[in-house]
Amino acid sequence: MATRLLLLRHGESEGNAARILQGRFDSPLSDTGRAQAHLTGSALAGEGIDRIIASPLLRAAETAEVVASYLELEPAHHEGLLEYDMGAASGKTWPEIRDEFAGVFEKLAEGERPTFPGEEGRRNFAGRVAATLREVASSEGTTLLVTHGGVIGAMCHLTMGMDYVTGSRFSVSNCSITELRSSPGGTLILRRTNDVCHLLGNETQLDLG
Repeated sequence: MATRLLLLRHGESEGNAARILQGRFDSPLSDTGRAQAHLTGSALAGEGIDRIIASPLLRAAETAEVVASYLELEPAHHEGLLEYDMGAASGKTWPEIRDEFAGVFEKLAEGERPTFPGEEGRRNFAGRVAATLREVASSEGTTLLVTHGGVIGAMCHLTMGMDYVTGSRFSVSNCSITELRSSPGGTLILRRTNDVCHLLGNETQLDLG
């Protein structure tokens, strides 16, 4: 049996709606996010999903619980699916970050990516996500991973053989579905990205991390 991974970003969180740079900041779903999760669960009910694994962060765990109720499955949790840790910038708005961390916007304008105190680091993050991807891809059948935009983007980079550290970002909307499948040779292939057709016009982007 082949391996199929469905990567689902969590629904809109209250932090997303407030334009907060979340990272590990633990924010619940907004009303819009819960509605997105229900639409997603209904759409995935006929997909033959064998297991659900979610990030422990509240916005992903809540999304997984809603979706799981349509699939009659119990979600497991995996710390390898946690969002990128933004360190001291987690839970702050961009105006707060501009005031607290001098020079951030100047570096962004110059094409640099600033590093915040306590930040995980992009190479460390890529290594963590790569190890998690190898682990979940070892299971045959269809696995639904309920996680975060940064994790899904990194998995797309890894699957495509792109450099996550220097590469451009993949667009990952709230409750979008990205699909990876194993080839006859056993390598993963990116089949679709950022699919929001099931949201019926209720999609939101709001991906600040």
